[in-house]
Amino acid sequence: MQEESRWRYALAQQIASHYQANPKVAAMLVEGSVARDYADHSSDLDLAVFWAQPPTAKERREIVKRAGGRDRHHLPSHREAAGWSERHVREGVAIDVRHTTVKATEGLLAAVLEHGDPSLSKQQHLAVLRSALPLVNPTLITGWQQQAAAYPHELAVATVREHLRFRPAWEQEQLAERHDVLVLYDSLCSAQKDLLLVLLGLNRLYYPGWRWMDRLIDQLQVTPPNLSPRLKQLFAIVSIDPLASVYQLHELIEETFRLVETHLGEVDTHAARERFRGQRRAWEHAPDGLG
Repeated sequence: MQEESRWRYALAQQIASHYQANPKVAAMLVEGSVARDYADHSSDLDLAVFWAQPPTAKERREIVKRAGGRDRHHLPSHREAAGWSERHVREGVAIDVRHTTVKATEGLLAAVLEHGDPSLSKQQHLAVLRSALPLVNPTLITGWQQQAAAYPHELAVATVREHLRFRPAWEQEQLAERHDVLVLYDSLCSAQKDLLLVLLGLNRLYYPGWRWMDRLIDQLQVTPPNLSPRLKQLFAIVSIDPLASVYQLHELIEETFRLVETHLGEVDTHAARERFRGQRRAWEHAPDGLG
């Protein structure tokens, strides 16, 4: 483990001892950049606490105080996680703690693994869980990790179908011709995200969030060649030659359609292709009767 990750992990172990003292804490782990050993000089420390019974606000507050934390405040959290998120600071290090219950976590596992729910927030919880490092009750956590390791075929199909929805090519071409760069940037980002989500489904990988794109792409075995530099090139040239940027994106989308047809043939690409390739009439003059 590199030094930036090592000392943050050591801090996580110190903090975990204070949570472990509460009998309602069933398990605890470190997640995010530290668990993946991606931490750098500006990384936060991300922790998750799994409760056998929901804690009171007072219990959470007192544990943070005993662990030497200060400036505690709540963070937005996904409703699907059935939990709470908060941030506090210790020795200047920002520490984000996600609280949930064992019951909620097992419900997420069942929704994704048994029912093929492609919800990105649920997939992200499983992606985080798979890369996490146990702090408290490693037996429970490794059991969850072993369950999550079996990426279901039904989830791959559902994820690809959900995100094989590229907007018509003519829309981006029109934006490029008009040099409407702000809206074009937004459209390029949206298309790239859908493209990557389709590839995650093809590669049986849970959606982990959008950080560390290069590291994510390195995990893809089924992918258009040179994907990362090609995606970056789109943004490098969009302000100089927006139409060239759009055409490069469209090449990637066409290659992705072919990959779906090759590796997940049960997903019908016909409707998505027709929508993507559809044309809009350009009017040279007013229609008859309107001129």
